[in-house]
Order: sequence, then structure tokens, then C-alpha cells
Amino acid sequence: MKIFWNDCGREVPSDTPVPVDVREATRIWSDEIRGVQGNYLGLVDDDDRTIQFYYDADIQDDVEDARHLQIVLLDFPQIEQKGSYNRHVTVGEVHSLIEKVFEVGIDHRQFGALTFEPW
Repeated sequence: MKIFWNDCGREVPSDTPVPVDVREATRIWSDEIRGVQGNYLGLVDDDDRTIQFYYDADIQDDVEDARHLQIVLLDFPQIEQKGSYNRHVTVGEVHSLIEKVFEVGIDHRQFGALTFEPW
């Protein structure tokens, strides 16, 4: 598995992802990616399938516990279909979803009900 991410311009670019294990991927989500709209973390498997976790809104400064906020877009880009399967998830769900990626791989059919949105 390889990782790419962006936190307000600090990044590992998507065109040059680096190898990662599950522990490091969850650490990066927790410690490197701030809850700011536009920040994201993506994982790429050996078959070039991608999953992305994208902050669709900011975590406001007065929020003490953001786990319940449903502001992260879970996204599976499908280049050949010119669209993505996606849904919004809570900030608190992301760790278990990253762990699931390492267990079952990047297959959108393994991640519950998703909506296909053409680009």
C-alpha cells in the first residue's frame, strides 16, 4: 500500500505516493492532517486502485470532540468510468476505515452504500 496526502500545502503528492503500513497511515491521519477543508489522505494499492479521505468542511475552533462530525468524503475514484463512488463519513470513522483498507483492500464494494457521481 502507498500513501499520499495534503495538509494545507505540506504533502506527499498523489503522483509520487510512498509505501506505508496501517500504523503509519492512521498516525498520519491523526497527527499530520488537520481538519481543514481541502486536506486529504489517499491510499493506493498494487492494482492502482485509490481510496481518499477528504475534509469537505473545516472543524471549527470551538469544537472539542470532532468525532461525530460527518465532514469527511470517503471517495473511490474510477478513472475508466469518469467518476467516483463516495459518501460522507464522520471524522471518528476514518481510523477504522483505514484499517479496513489494509484488511480487505481497496474495493468500493466492501465499504457499504456508496453513490456514484460522474465528473
